[in-house]
Amino acid sequence: MFCPSRPKLIYTAHSSSSLMLHIDGSHGEGGGAILRVALGLSVLTGKPFRITNIRSGRPKPGLKHEHLHCIRILQRVCDAKATDVALGSEEVTFIPGPVKSTRFTYDLETAASTTLVAHSIILATAFSGKNIQLTLRGGTDVKWSIPADYLANVLKPALIPVADVTVQTVRRGYYPRGGGELFVRVKGKAPGAPLAPLDFTERGKLMAIKGLAHATTELQDAEVAERIAHAAKSVLAPLGAPVALQCAYSTAASPGAHCVLWARFDKSGLLGASALGERGVRAETVGADAARELAALIESKAVIDEHLADLLVPFLGVCGGAFTTAAVTKHLTSNIAVTEQFLETTFSIDGCDIRASTHK
Repeated sequence: MFCPSRPKLIYTAHSSSSLMLHIDGSHGEGGGAILRVALGLSVLTGKPFRITNIRSGRPKPGLKHEHLHCIRILQRVCDAKATDVALGSEEVTFIPGPVKSTRFTYDLETAASTTLVAHSIILATAFSGKNIQLTLRGGTDVKWSIPADYLANVLKPALIPVADVTVQTVRRGYYPRGGGELFVRVKGKAPGAPLAPLDFTERGKLMAIKGLAHATTELQDAEVAERIAHAAKSVLAPLGAPVALQCAYSTAASPGAHCVLWARFDKSGLLGASALGERGVRAETVGADAARELAALIESKAVIDEHLADLLVPFLGVCGGAFTTAAVTKHLTSNIAVTEQFLETTFSIDGCDIRASTHK
């Protein structure tokens, strides 16, 4: 097994514009993931960048709250310099500094996604040799975002070979008020430490399906969590694996419900699915939708789901390796393009098989 070491940091405190990477934010899916991945890789490698056309593929282009706060958090983590950091800004320059051990609480002020911000922070600090402890206040269970339970039960296990990460949901945060709390701790691997390539190419046998149906306390009398769980179990039972779903209620600033599921295999398979409760949507529909999504992934023979694939791309770029996913999304190809700009890595795509080769 080849064990590539971490790319050498080349950060210079006053980098000239000739050393600055230029990133087109309209590439591929043209969303915020391009910026978030660029921020994480910029801190990881020490390479400054300027991004233009931020979120040009969205109805309202430019920085949203979560992107603005992601930049500000990383400024605190590594004393980075950044320009044009304002809501709606379509261009940003970011010059990273060295990561320092730190601990603080940061309020995203809205229901902005704490999990997407957390992904960027984990990427930025996982290979820094520093200890980072953050409590992020905002949305933990919101639309267009991975849920906090997915982060803890799918992404975190996938990163075990390369990163020591702790994720804990302290308080739920739903749209529109947010108010949730997500605790994230990263114990960065020492710079220069050998890294084994990531390998998610053999799924193995399905061993168990686990998950959580949670809702706010005002929905407890209607037994929303129990109804979600019952519907999900009904869909998943024919798959023949043990199904264990927990039901939980908690207080939150806004009412809400969520069903998050994940499948465990005896090799490297990691699949997750979820469905968010909405006004006017029956609890049974929420549970069944999440379960059907997971069942389809299991039947597809994918080793990892497409959301995990999107999130793992930059880590694959650092470590090398390969994975087999359910679908090649525009998020995935956009993340590959950004990762190749920052790292001496070449990706290849063969159907749903993704491979990264590091150049030393």
